[in-house]
Amino acid sequence: MDHQSARLRAPIIVDALQFNKPERARFLEWQKGRVGCVHVTLAIWESARETLSAIGEWNRLLENNADLIALATTADEIEAIAASGRTAIIYGFQDTSPFEDDIELIEIFHKLGVRIAQLTYNVQNRIASGCWEPDENGVSQFFGRNVIAEMNRLGMLIDVSHCTERSSRDAIEYSSRPIAITHANPSAFVGTDIELNRRNKSTELIKRLAERNGVLGLSMYPKIMRDGSNCTLETFTEMVAWTVETIGVDAVGIGTDFYDGWPVSEIKWWRAGRWARESAVPIKGFSSWPDWFKSPVDFPALIEALEKRGFSSEEVAKIAGGNWVRLFRESFSPLQ
Repeated sequence: MDHQSARLRAPIIVDALQFNKPERARFLEWQKGRVGCVHVTLAIWESARETLSAIGEWNRLLENNADLIALATTADEIEAIAASGRTAIIYGFQDTSPFEDDIELIEIFHKLGVRIAQLTYNVQNRIASGCWEPDENGVSQFFGRNVIAEMNRLGMLIDVSHCTERSSRDAIEYSSRPIAITHANPSAFVGTDIELNRRNKSTELIKRLAERNGVLGLSMYPKIMRDGSNCTLETFTEMVAWTVETIGVDAVGIGTDFYDGWPVSEIKWWRAGRWARESAVPIKGFSSWPDWFKSPVDFPALIEALEKRGFSSEEVAKIAGGNWVRLFRESFSPLQ
């Protein structure tokens, strides 16, 4: 069976966040794992000018690897690209640094294909507060709220994966459209005795996200999973079942936070950017991915495990990617 035939028979798999070094080896992994759509990271701390260069580099990658990947800016394009046996690419930011202090840049980046932006990555910025900051810090009352309104107007999905609880709650309430947590886990299931657990989200928050028709992407990133790198596939599917029971099957998806191809030195940039000389969290090297998910090639085994867990075909299709496609369909078009 070829890849295209397999995809036509299987649910669309959407990974709501990856940050790989972009190269053909990764795109081949997506094809082998039958991944129909990936939200890729263009920027974390980059300025507007630096992000334009990143978009240019990705545009050339799309041109040179058109047999494997294509840019998607609508849900219809995602479905068409996936049906062709390729992987749809969604451009996104993990911080709003490319907007700088100019609200007009949001529309510019939207026109260039960006469809998702996380309000902040771990720390305080002009718009919101990241999870390394005090929990009481939220979305800024002027610039932050205006950025949310502009993203709503244009059709750019708001992501709060690395935000404080307060910033996340603010974004849910201030946004006129559903928002996303593309890659985080429920803290009540994972526990509080793990490194970087501040990234995980409270039960109260994810219930409110679901009430407003948002989606939570559950992550295999070892530092935010129960048992870390030793988390078993059974434990992960237990987390999926717990989350579905808690917030409903229509609000649950996958956002692996998978990364590959980078040198260890890149961690300092992710953790400190230009705002510090050293990481606020000690750099210990890359965490080992669990044995059952060493790369996106392993997605079919995860889908099979969800079926064995007792989820129906319809439920598996929603969790695998259907919920994301629904949210993208609602979120990527301008407000009328």
